[in-house]
Amino acid sequence: MIFKVPGQPVSVRLFERVECTKDSQYDIFDVGLEQEDGSIDSVVIGGSFSYAKSLARQADENAAAAKAKADDSPAAA
Repeated sequence: MIFKVPGQPVSVRLFERVECTKDSQYDIFDVGLEQEDGSIDSVVIGGSFSYAKSLARQADENAAAAKAKADDSPAAA
């Protein structure tokens, strides 16, 4: 998420994804400030987040299954 600070020449970056082309297993996010000229002052947080990804994937599968079940049930008259 990036949002502009009113009256200031900077934007705040909160957990913006940083592209990592070497290894898609890892996710890198930064938190910091972005200047009007595009330069960035930030702290980077990275990791593979494997367990969190598995939980999110399972939640997505559960939601899709629940939606499919609701779509298959007959409509009330």
